[in-house]
Amino acid sequence: MMTNTHRANCANAQRPGCTCSGCGGSQHGWQGWTDLAADRPERRDHRRHELKDQVEADQRTGRQKFNANNRQIYFDLARLDIADYLWVTDSRPKTNGRLPRDAEPASVSSDLGRIDTLGRTVMKDTWHEISADVDSLVRNESDAREVKKRLADHTWCSLLVALIQLIEKINKALDLLTDTAKQFIKDALSRRFDSGLPRLVTDAVIRIVVDKVWSALVRLLEAHSPLLGTDTLRALRMLAIFTCPSVEHHAEVYKHAVRPLMGDAQEIITDEIKENVVTLFSAWWRRRAPEALA
Repeated sequence: MMTNTHRANCANAQRPGCTCSGCGGSQHGWQGWTDLAADRPERRDHRRHELKDQVEADQRTGRQKFNANNRQIYFDLARLDIADYLWVTDSRPKTNGRLPRDAEPASVSSDLGRIDTLGRTVMKDTWHEISADVDSLVRNESDAREVKKRLADHTWCSLLVALIQLIEKINKALDLLTDTAKQFIKDALSRRFDSGLPRLVTDAVIRIVVDKVWSALVRLLEAHSPLLGTDTLRALRMLAIFTCPSVEHHAEVYKHAVRPLMGDAQEIITDEIKENVVTLFSAWWRRRAPEALA
């Protein structure tokens, strides 16, 4: 079995996109953003200033450009607003301005705790078995590594969006844990994931991912039966936003996670950042995927 290592620049989402075979995207971004959310406000302020300095403007008009750089910058600024919200609303004692991390089991009394619980249980803790099963399925080491890299290409945020869509439609855990719901997740991944190998292999990889995640989800619901509802939806949306390697290439994340969170009554994202995100991404989606705005 090959050894899988996880790079810090993946966990911290230091650049758009993810091709990390070490985690298959299961740890991309969200760990870095939740660590930042738990850190002192000064660290987030420093990052905010860094990002704003990178916004590109037209030299002639002085207006900011409608380009990929600015979309990425303002989306990261929205993520920073979410991180600020998570820090402010977490009532756990802070030490030197920092929230506790890596507590087991993670608390589900705050949004940060819910994100940690969902991310660890459904994504991080399932990856070892998923990786091992992919190695067993795809005997060639380089092919198996390529499959894991391809899993990092929006598989996990697609899974989270599918969970969001399911929970929006149901009101009790029993309705979530059905074969129909499980098939809905598989279908969502089938539309997005391509292993680069024959379709039978692709379908087998999807079954591996969904089966492991489903087992983890059952255990999670048994441990935290009231986990469904508005709080869980909000946490899943934040997790999808933190996880997605490139939101401008994932219309479903924008539609089912970004837009609802920007409209959240708790005003998680500031008006300035919200206005810029809407302006930049609306122009983009009108050309690329109008369904993201529907």
